[in-house]
Amino acid sequence: SLHLIERGANMFPVWMRDDDTGQHGESEERPNLSYASEKYLKGVGATVEDLFYHVVAILHDPSYRGANAGALRMEWPRIPVPGWPDGKGSGAAEQLMQSAVRGRKLARLLDPETPVSGVTEGTLRAELAAVAVPATIDGRNMVRDDRSLTAGWGHFGANKAVMPGQGRFTERKYTPRERTDLGDELGVLGDSTFDIYLNERAFWRNVPAAVWTYRLGGYQVLKKWLSYRARTIVDRPLYPDEVRRFTNIARRIAAILQLTRRRMIS
Repeated sequence: SLHLIERGANMFPVWMRDDDTGQHGESEERPNLSYASEKYLKGVGATVEDLFYHVVAILHDPSYRGANAGALRMEWPRIPVPGWPDGKGSGAAEQLMQSAVRGRKLARLLDPETPVSGVTEGTLRAELAAVAVPATIDGRNMVRDDRSLTAGWGHFGANKAVMPGQGRFTERKYTPRERTDLGDELGVLGDSTFDIYLNERAFWRNVPAAVWTYRLGGYQVLKKWLSYRARTIVDRPLYPDEVRRFTNIARRIAAILQLTRRRMIS
């Protein structure tokens, strides 16, 4: 979070702590809400966390992002709230809670430190288990040198700034097995897929087009991740956990796309 603040990101906390200390010497927390927002939440019987996760859901909705692209670029978008201002509109409470549920799911997927059942742990959903599978050109397991990220993904620029490189990837059609595994999600994840190479021998198999090109905060997420772990930057092979981390990030993105785009096309 501190790194983001240094780069000019704005932070809007859900809870704030008063300067005055409480009875036991600890500051008391209060929701970061205007009077109008407090009145609205009381009207729909919801909490500040429900409103926060509603905002998360709205900001990741493709229809909303398309209609409000200009406001988002100016960094002051307006967030629609069902039944504003008193929460008495027909179905307002139900709409808000449904959106909050979706926002909570998105928040778990967006946090790389939070395991998500079916996506990064447990029995994986079939369509996600097929995404970003670590592989080698001869079918053997990866050994130490296979984990060296030497395919030109990043290098140092002026003042030791990490600069992204072109890297090496191959765009292709899905195999019949991949099509079977992805099933109905092909319409969400794209018509083609990519193999993303660590080096001449090792790669991650089947990173769907929509996953590979996914952007967050203006950056192509997976490519940005690779640039900071190139051998020219870290001066070592990737750890096995880092190879799995790339896979898990790709699967999280696929799950995010399922959750957001599925609503748009259904």
